[in-house]
Amino acid sequence: MKIVSSLLETIEGIGTWYVIGLLIFFAMFILFLVRTLLRPRDEMDQIKNAILDDRETPDSDNKQNIEYDDFK
Repeated sequence: MKIVSSLLETIEGIGTWYVIGLLIFFAMFILFLVRTLLRPRDEMDQIKNAILDDRETPDSDNKQNIEYDDFK
């Protein structure tokens, strides 16, 4: 690990890249948080129920779709 740290210390301006990376991370985190909090309650309930609903599948038109009842 000492090799990596000594290599990074010799690069000019590496500290600014750390700061830029942290700023991008926190900006994206805040963006996703605000976007999630501003979604309507009905849309969030629909997403929640869609995950738990086994009747609908994304490719329900596909005839090769295997049903879970076939394995019982």
